[in-house]
Amino acid sequence: MAVNEITGVVVSTLACVIAAAGFGWQMLRRRNRRTGAARPSSLARDASGRPVPNAQPSEGAVRKPRAVFDFESACVKRPTMLAVTAMRGDASASELFIQRAFKIDREFWHELEVSPYEMRRLDCLFAQANKLAWVPGSAFERHIFSVSFSPVLEGALKQGYHPRVNATAADLQICAIDETGCMMGEPMQMPDHAWGEPARIHALWCALNPADKLHELDAELVKELDILKDRVESLAEHVAALTARIWQQRFDSLHELAEDLRRLGAEGGQAAERHEKIDAIVAEVRADADRIDAAVAQGARSVHTLEDADQALVHAIAYMYVRELTVRVLRVCALLRVISGDTFAHEVHCANHIMSDLEAFTDVRPLIAAAAAVAHAPLESESHRAMRDGEVERAGAIARHSRELERLHDALEKELRAQAKALQARVDQCLLWQTHPRRYAVRLSDEGRIEKMFVLDA
Repeated sequence: MAVNEITGVVVSTLACVIAAAGFGWQMLRRRNRRTGAARPSSLARDASGRPVPNAQPSEGAVRKPRAVFDFESACVKRPTMLAVTAMRGDASASELFIQRAFKIDREFWHELEVSPYEMRRLDCLFAQANKLAWVPGSAFERHIFSVSFSPVLEGALKQGYHPRVNATAADLQICAIDETGCMMGEPMQMPDHAWGEPARIHALWCALNPADKLHELDAELVKELDILKDRVESLAEHVAALTARIWQQRFDSLHELAEDLRRLGAEGGQAAERHEKIDAIVAEVRADADRIDAAVAQGARSVHTLEDADQALVHAIAYMYVRELTVRVLRVCALLRVISGDTFAHEVHCANHIMSDLEAFTDVRPLIAAAAAVAHAPLESESHRAMRDGEVERAGAIARHSRELERLHDALEKELRAQAKALQARVDQCLLWQTHPRRYAVRLSDEGRIEKMFVLDA
C-alpha cells in the first residue's frame, strides 16, 4: 500500500513537470515570434502605418520607386482607356477612345492651329481623362492623351457624313476600360449644356482633321511664290519688256491658282479646270526652256570676235535669270499638284519633277567658255602686240567677267539644288503621311482643359 502511494506521488509530480515544461516552451515560442517581427520582412511598416517598399530586398531584386509602391499599396484600380459611346452602357459601340500617349512620340507630334474657343467647346469629352492610370517614370505621358475614332465612324466622317446634327454631348456616356478590355463599373455621364450645337465627336473630328486646314506644304508654297515674285520683278533689267510681261502674267496666274486652292481647299472649286491651267503653264515654260537650250548652243558656235563675246555674256546673264524662273515656276506647279489632292500616283510624279527639272537646268557654261576663249586668244598669242590699248582692255574685261559669271552660275545652281533637295524631302514626307492612318492627340491641363491639339507626323 505504501508502494502504491509513493508511485502515485511520483506520477503526479512527473505530470506537473511535463505540463510546466510544455507551458514554458509555448511561452518561449510566442516570445520568439514577437521579437522576430522586428526582422526585415515584407510586412514592415513605417510611422504612418504604410508598408515599407522593399526595405531590404533580396539580392538581384528590383527596387521600386516609392511613388509606385504607394500607388500599388492604395489598391485603387484605375482605367487605362476611356470609351465614349452614344449607346447607353454599351462600350462595344463606342465612337471615341482616349488613352495616354507614349513619351517616345513626343517629338513627332505636330501642333494644329485650333482656336481656344473651339477647344473650350470640346472640354466635356475629356472631363474624366485625367483619371486614367499613370505613375511617375512610366512610358506614358502625363498631360498628352492619344485620341482615336471608331474605324466605321472615321470612314464615314472622311466621306462627309455628319452624324446626329442636332445632338449634343448629353446623349453620350464615358465608359472606363481596364487593361483587359473590360468595362469597369457603370458608365459616367458627360457634362454638357450647349444644346443645339453640332455633335461633340463630329466637332472634335473637324478640329483634329488636317484635311479641313491648310496643307502641310502651304508654307513652302508661300515661300516659293515670294521668291518667284522677287525674281520676276528683277527680270525687267535683263530682258525685253515683252518677255518680262509674259513672266509677270505667268506669276499672276500661279498666285491666283494658289489663292483659289487655299480658299476652296483641295476638293473645292473647279479642280479639273485648275489642273488644266497648271498644265498649260508647264507646257509654256518647258517650251521656253527648250528655246533657251537651242539659243545657248547656237550662241556658243557663233562667238568669233570680241563684240560677239561681249554680246554672249549679256545673253548669258539673261538666260540664267530666265532659266531660274523656269525652275521655280515648275517647282510651284509641282507643289500645287501635290497640295490640290490629285491622284497619289500623279502627286509622286509631280514631286519627282522638283529634282528632275533642276537636272535639266540650262548649262550656260558653253556660252561663257566661248566668250572667254575669244577674249584669251589674242592675249595668249603674239597678236596682242598689234592690238590697240582699248582692245586689250576690253579683252581683259571680257575674260574677267567670264570668270565672275561662271562663279555666279555655279553659286546659283548650288543654291537651287540645295533648295530642291530640302523641298523634295519635305514633299516625300508629306506623301508618306498619306500612306498610313492619322493619329491624333490632345494636351490637357491638370484641371482637364484642352491646351493643344496634335497630329502625329511620323
